[in-house]
Amino acid sequence: MAEKNDFKSFEEKELEEYDAKAIKDADSFDEQPMLVVDYDVKNDEEDRAFRAYQKKFVYPHNWKVTAAFAVVSAAFIVSIIKYPGGYLNYVLLAICLVVIALTWYNSVRIRKYLVRALKELEDDRYRFSLYESGFMIETIVSEEEKQSPDYVPIKPRRVFLGDNSDKNNDTVEVIENDEMFIIIIEKETLYVLCKRLLNKQQQDIIRDKFTGELAEGYHLITEK
Repeated sequence: MAEKNDFKSFEEKELEEYDAKAIKDADSFDEQPMLVVDYDVKNDEEDRAFRAYQKKFVYPHNWKVTAAFAVVSAAFIVSIIKYPGGYLNYVLLAICLVVIALTWYNSVRIRKYLVRALKELEDDRYRFSLYESGFMIETIVSEEEKQSPDYVPIKPRRVFLGDNSDKNNDTVEVIENDEMFIIIIEKETLYVLCKRLLNKQQQDIIRDKFTGELAEGYHLITEK
């Protein structure tokens, strides 16, 4: 019985090592990084990043909705002027105005909710590694945190670019403004890499890589 238990333990150990290697291989690149940067993100920077994202991708849709319902509202206003006793026109006009208001209110509400939720992560640190094949973003975890009984490993986010982009099937876009690079994956996940932590050479490497690989998916927005 003892020998059986020993063999079982050895088998389990082999399986654990195999799984660990598979996870490591899946979450890393087979090449040396071009650039490695450890960074953090302040809560107000998250807020400004999300505002920049909304201004680029959400507000254009909001303006289309606003314009469409504004035209319809104008038609109801004309109808109300001609037929002031028509109760239905007032109701439909109110609905149009509510839709316009909710469209913009929801954008503000979502941003405030996300920024508030990210507040508790303000002290976390991350590592951005740039490769020829893509990039990887991971959370830096201290040894003390790893020893905690409730510690759960955080899987790094590995994203391929260029000819290898079909490996992850992720749509990647980047907004660069005067203070940060905002990496957007599938229009649902944002990573913020602030320039305050990057020297000019590092910024140039990141910019050259993204402009070369993303083409129209790279958006430079500068106020200078």
